[in-house]
Amino acid sequence: MVINGKKFTMLWTVLKYAYGIVPIVLGLDKFFFFIVDWNIYVSPLVAVYVPMIAVSHLLQIVGIVEVVAGIIVLSKWTRFGAYLVAAWVGVVIINLLTIGGFYDIIARDLVIVLGYCTLALLTEIKESARQQ
Repeated sequence: MVINGKKFTMLWTVLKYAYGIVPIVLGLDKFFFFIVDWNIYVSPLVAVYVPMIAVSHLLQIVGIVEVVAGIIVLSKWTRFGAYLVAAWVGVVIINLLTIGGFYDIIARDLVIVLGYCTLALLTEIKESARQQ
């Protein structure tokens, strides 16, 4: 298969920055709540199993994880970061399933997981092409 180098690089770069910046922005919002009240997305099961930590502190921990994961996507470890965020979104999906009623968001998150996996695979192609 022949890949146009400029188009591939442009596609990869757009995906890398989009999929790197979004978790950073959403992670920071866990501290400020400008986008949404994130408390509604915390499963009651989580609150039962993590009683020592207030939900607000839990959301701040989640925010830190998301910021770090986004930074990893933007770093030279894009492929690892993309798989890391895909796994993290998988955890979010499980959390939302335990709440119920957020099936539209779950469907969207499944597509987001596919996007992160696509970025990871494109990064692998880019890295293997660089070695040749």
